[in-house]
Amino acid sequence: MAKPEPSSQVLRARLNAGLVALGLDRVDAEQRNLLIRYLALLQRWNATHNLTAVRDPLEMVPRHLLDSLTVLPYLPEGAVADIGSGAGLPGIPLAICRPAQAFTLVEPAAKRVAFLRHVIADLGLTNVQVAAQGSEDYYPDPLPDVIISRATAPLARLDAMTRHLQGPHTQVLAQKGPGVEAELAGWPRAATLRITRQDLATPDLPPRLLLSWRVPVTTP
Repeated sequence: MAKPEPSSQVLRARLNAGLVALGLDRVDAEQRNLLIRYLALLQRWNATHNLTAVRDPLEMVPRHLLDSLTVLPYLPEGAVADIGSGAGLPGIPLAICRPAQAFTLVEPAAKRVAFLRHVIADLGLTNVQVAAQGSEDYYPDPLPDVIISRATAPLARLDAMTRHLQGPHTQVLAQKGPGVEAELAGWPRAATLRITRQDLATPDLPPRLLLSWRVPVTTP
């Protein structure tokens, strides 16, 4: 017998409890409504398009919504490029909670691009656009103020994918889980960067880490 789907009230209760645990009480009622609507769209599309391995919408709350929003207190102002956005994570949840900030979701897979464009239209997200290409082919002008990635690639690969996007004013944010020390050891350029670390404690999930850096400004 199929497991009954949790009601929107149950999903909202878990979201509300998670936001309290993260100290994100300032996320307002309309933004919470949009987050739940986004989750419903993700669940619906996931049934036929396989956008995420997480099938249970109750588990999507911490694994997708709350895990994305742990970055919110550390997200600088300015234009954000979400590299390898996939199903819009972390870009969509962050954009919902930062409606005055511009987000570009960089994603090459056609089925995911179609989903992202549907979400943007359905939720009326005027601060979000999609770049339907790989990051290596993404050459915006001006460069983004923030590059963010949620477990898209190992650090050395992520750096190589986005080196052309990293201007002197650009902040790079990489959400990482277990294994990050090995990634750092296998990334020679890490020794030349001042990398900051921030522990991310998502309710009901193992510890995460947010790594952040800027490219050093060289003087002639």
